[in-house]
Amino acid sequence: MNMKNKLFLATAILAFAACSENTYMGDQEGNVTGSGAITFGFDMQNGTRAEDIMGNEAAKLLGNNFYVTGTKGTEAETSPSPTLVFDNYLVHYDINSAGTTTSNTANWEYVGITPDGTNYDKLGNYLTGEGHSGQTIKFWDYSAAQYDFLAFSTGTYKAKKDKTNPGEGEIGVTEMKYGTALASSGVAYTFTLPSEDALSNVYISDITEVLPANYGKEVQLKFKNLGSKVRVALYETVPGYSVKDVKFYTVDGTNDFTDANKSTNAALIFTSDGALTVKGTIKVSFPHVGVNNSPEATSPNTPKADYNKASATVEAGTESTDKTTKKTFGALKLVAKQADEVGTGNIFLGRSLPTASFAGEATKNFYSNVFPVITNNAPITLRVDYTLVPIDGAAETIEVKGAKAVVPATYTKWLPNYAYTYIFKISDNTNGWTGPADKPSGLFPITFDAVVTVATDATDEQATITTVAAPTITTYQQNHDITKDEYSKATGKNIYVQVMDNSAATATLKGDLNGTTKDGTNRSLLYAVTNAVGTTPISEANVMDALENQSSVESENITGRNGLLLTKASINAGVTSIVNGVDGNPITVTAGQAAEIAISVDAGTYAYVYDYTAAENNKVPTTIYQPIAVTINSAIGTSGQKFLSVATSVLDAIDTETAGNVTSADEAVDKTYIYFSKTKNGTSSWTYSFVNVDGKTTLPAGLVKCPVSSLTANVDGTTVAVANTFYFTTYVRNDGKYAVKIIKIVA
Repeated sequence: MNMKNKLFLATAILAFAACSENTYMGDQEGNVTGSGAITFGFDMQNGTRAEDIMGNEAAKLLGNNFYVTGTKGTEAETSPSPTLVFDNYLVHYDINSAGTTTSNTANWEYVGITPDGTNYDKLGNYLTGEGHSGQTIKFWDYSAAQYDFLAFSTGTYKAKKDKTNPGEGEIGVTEMKYGTALASSGVAYTFTLPSEDALSNVYISDITEVLPANYGKEVQLKFKNLGSKVRVALYETVPGYSVKDVKFYTVDGTNDFTDANKSTNAALIFTSDGALTVKGTIKVSFPHVGVNNSPEATSPNTPKADYNKASATVEAGTESTDKTTKKTFGALKLVAKQADEVGTGNIFLGRSLPTASFAGEATKNFYSNVFPVITNNAPITLRVDYTLVPIDGAAETIEVKGAKAVVPATYTKWLPNYAYTYIFKISDNTNGWTGPADKPSGLFPITFDAVVTVATDATDEQATITTVAAPTITTYQQNHDITKDEYSKATGKNIYVQVMDNSAATATLKGDLNGTTKDGTNRSLLYAVTNAVGTTPISEANVMDALENQSSVESENITGRNGLLLTKASINAGVTSIVNGVDGNPITVTAGQAAEIAISVDAGTYAYVYDYTAAENNKVPTTIYQPIAVTINSAIGTSGQKFLSVATSVLDAIDTETAGNVTSADEAVDKTYIYFSKTKNGTSSWTYSFVNVDGKTTLPAGLVKCPVSSLTANVDGTTVAVANTFYFTTYVRNDGKYAVKIIKIVA
């Protein structure tokens, strides 16, 4: 799953900036001599960040209003006791109003602004009516060591004080605390939200300290959205097919493939009850207010700068409908079958990461609002049905049921003001079913063998089966560009891999990536993948086939029977943190739960392999004999290639012995033999056909069984093929179990 964050911060005019460690924006001294009105605004010359949103557009996001609490003194004390200056004042934006009053220098005004009880409630204790003027002008006190300001906005939603059951378009809010009240309660204020949609309107600020050097300037309040955003996309890389008719399961843990629990709208399923809040409260706190923030303190030794950092906790409502285990996103944005085809409509998944099909509304960049998931994050599951349609125009289709992927809980912590993207790839290494649930899961390629026989043996067919791995592999790189089907060395960020075992009803994160199998090989492997011979596509299934069916093993490198060359590369499977997470901070993991691919590796195509071979399997090797097509009087191969051969005269000699024939229809396959069927030519000769018994356990009667020891070994490829002779190449099949993920790395 590849995550990418967008952090939006706002200033009070407002400007939204990607990130800042400053507590204010502006570097010019104010021309104030003794006193000046406190104003709110933005120093335009500093609005240079690429993602800034300023002026009217920024004000719109705040619904042209925000509340502010301001104090003289600092909250960065064990028992803070600042003096209240702004008591939950409402500050209002009015375009082209700057300079009309001394308290308004940048279109933001607070003097005389009166909440009307309809759109904004009065939160503070300031008085209105006879003898009082409500919100009054405030001036800088140059004897004060500093001011602290904190603020929030409910955007276009109505702010209703202390309302615990807000209606549509309303958000319940409590007034902001400060000083000892803030230090003792820990909670600065609370939002009560009726829906996920309301989250896009809730903005908060950290505590902004203003020091005397900046008195007389506009107070710069940086806001951030309190909600999180999530989107989902799928794409496919199944060779020879397009994917259509994707249906999403809304419950997990079932092999009931009927449509009762499916939808055409994309859905992610959380594996723990009540993992997602859809209606409830968010409490904003400043956990370092009221603790010893002195740098000399030993416990807790919290940097003074942290006292102003806002934190959020989420509590679902008490109704059963206030939380859920699934999140839906809307329908997929699909594409046409082929770019040059017309009339087919947009009905297929994208075929690469840059063309991935996102779910939901394009006008929102496919993001959906979600309540933050901070402490109760859990794995999330995607489960789908889909239909494969051949791209060569053939009329056949293949329906795949119950294909499943699981994202580790490592990547399901949703922080406020961040956006998360989950992308799922459907490949030829799927774990879905194409038949009933009692049949094997996965896609099995149809293959052909040149076997000719007049016998009616049901065992004469050949099928090459690719084992499909159940585990789901998630890769992550900070700053990964999802518009490219690759990972870039230019980011300087390492790539991390985690593996989820989704074979059971409850998916679990594998914690043995740094372990070894019974035969002493590593669980986590990284290979550079190239084509040794031929043009076999580099895909998950083909890499798995090379691991399971090896034509040669050169030290730690593997050449598959399909021609793929797997060259061992370095991987660190003992990391204890993923550097960096979505917010720039490391994600702590237990050693063995994540593997790290250093971005310093050479550019190329790699395969991450998780070897989950069980101890009882231990990758037992079996030699498979594969006949090759030859041309009489021509070389059978190239110099240095080695083959085996057997002449039909040898088979004739074996056939004269009773022991040389399969005499019973239930005789077991013996790996020390290779088998041939025979048909009689007239009265004196036989025609033999090789019978591939790979994957079979019993044999039909009448086959000729030729001992492997009867084959001539090490026949050089320069040998000229002669009539009445079979030529074989061999490969070694093991019963290892592997999960594979292709990773492309570019300069």
